[in-house]
Amino acid sequence: MVFCLASAFERASPGLLGALPQADVGLLTAGAVVFGVQRLVPTMDPTWYRNLNKPEWTPPNWMFPAVWIPLKLAQSVAVWLVWKSAADKQELALPLTVFGASLALGNWWNVVFMGRHQLQPSLKWMGAFWLSIAGSIAAFHPFSPLAAALVAPTQLWVTIAAKLNYDIVQLNKSRDNKQD
Repeated sequence: MVFCLASAFERASPGLLGALPQADVGLLTAGAVVFGVQRLVPTMDPTWYRNLNKPEWTPPNWMFPAVWIPLKLAQSVAVWLVWKSAADKQELALPLTVFGASLALGNWWNVVFMGRHQLQPSLKWMGAFWLSIAGSIAAFHPFSPLAAALVAPTQLWVTIAAKLNYDIVQLNKSRDNKQD
């Protein structure tokens, strides 16, 4: 089936497939890591979140996966681009560590906010998550400006999420008696 689709694309636009970058094991591995790390977060009960007081501008629930899936795809490509552009794989220690920290911090924020229902403590984890994404962009840029640009939309979305997190904390102060 994949071969048939590729042939159809090639007939419709000769040379298109040859102009696209060839996927390799590195790209597949990057995607597996980026999406796989997300699976480490336990499934949360959505009822608690639905019952929180939220600002009027809160995105609808369907928007979160609709935004995160393309962001994770872009992150996967970004990691792959950095990996492929490094002359010496030892150079990758900083950018991949910073990016790995961003994945871990994003997951930890989910555990603190959605899992433990710790609203106030979730703000500092959101801040750390936001900073780690900024660090990933900065660390990726010397290797691949495109990789840095592919992570930038995540920074924008997490900025919106941070504002939402802050507003939810403010609107639910009476519910948050848990400490971290």
